[in-house]
Amino acid sequence: MRFGWLPIALGCILLLSTSCRERKSRSVTAPVILDHNRMLVDAEMQRKDGSWRKARLWIDTGNPDFFMSETLARDLGIDLSARGEAADEGVQPLEVPPPVGVRIGGMPLAFDSVRSMVMFEPRWLFSTMRNDANLPSTVLKRYQVIFDYPALRLTIAELGCLKPRGVRAAASVHPQTGIVQIAAFVDGESLGFALDNGASYSFVSEDVLTRLSQRHPDWPHCAGAVGCANIWGWWPQESMWPIMRLSEIQWGPVRLSDVGMVGLPRIFRNGSDLGTWYSRKTAHPVVGFLGPNAFKAFRVEIDYAGSAVYFEKGPDVDPHDLDLVGLTLRPEPDGTYQVIGVARKDGPTAVKGVEVGDKLTAIGDLRTTGATMGTVVDALRGKPGEVRILVLDRDGKEIRTEAKVERLL
Repeated sequence: MRFGWLPIALGCILLLSTSCRERKSRSVTAPVILDHNRMLVDAEMQRKDGSWRKARLWIDTGNPDFFMSETLARDLGIDLSARGEAADEGVQPLEVPPPVGVRIGGMPLAFDSVRSMVMFEPRWLFSTMRNDANLPSTVLKRYQVIFDYPALRLTIAELGCLKPRGVRAAASVHPQTGIVQIAAFVDGESLGFALDNGASYSFVSEDVLTRLSQRHPDWPHCAGAVGCANIWGWWPQESMWPIMRLSEIQWGPVRLSDVGMVGLPRIFRNGSDLGTWYSRKTAHPVVGFLGPNAFKAFRVEIDYAGSAVYFEKGPDVDPHDLDLVGLTLRPEPDGTYQVIGVARKDGPTAVKGVEVGDKLTAIGDLRTTGATMGTVVDALRGKPGEVRILVLDRDGKEIRTEAKVERLL
């Protein structure tokens, strides 16, 4: 009788061990692709009749809402009759119930209570990445998530199933939106930045960049959003946005070097700057957010429940991500790309033979119409001095010109 407790204890240990094994099985690692710095993963979504269809999701830690294309919504059997007259203009999104089933690599993801929208416009939100929907922060915050940029992999696991690894950085997580932020030091100044891998680049309020520029006029800089700093070309003044390469950002215990940063002016309807607007969805005020260009050399693990981010450094990434033909482009609804600006490194310049308003129809052998934005931007890249053959449509007339790759930043 003295050892009567032993079978009970062993049974409890066995039960816990079995539970742990089961929980560990509730994780998935899937390959991802990067297009215009944005991470995309293949998933499956359940239709109204119970069948499943493939869907490509844009992983977006900076957006709490789930949004999907009209094409996906119709295929899933979602009722769109409530669009209303305002939506007939092709502008207003329609809020719908969350999807009934979403899974990645066979692992079901919880979308219940997530605000879900069908986006009728802008269509290029989906066409420029060939994605069907996004994977928002409100879903991601329910799991342990690993964005392994060097290996191009995404891991999603139930809470507590994975032992974190890497350098730990304390983070603040908004309990409703799931958006993560970390305190940073830039040139001795304490600044809050969100972690937004759904963006194509890193962005900050313009006044912050102005202060840094005044203190460090020698830091590389240019004007005009090009490369992955070119969001989509539909933002006001995008062709004139300032970009600077910050020599160092101390983000918690992690040192990030040579990070390109775009300064956004007061472009929002109420006159607020980026930090004020973005701070509406973060736990504490931020001045902007760091995008994939800041941590593409890292395996980034987010422990939402533990309010921490773990960074594991991989091979160095070439910091010269803006070695290209400096065109600011805007994707049009018909799949073409229009030139809306030319980057300026040391004052106004021009790319020979290119005019604002031209449609870029080809870069060498690449036909740009219908191509993803990442594909088009990558075709403009190269080593400084290399030549790219651009084919342009100017008022119905074909123009061919040779343009040199330049180190803009």
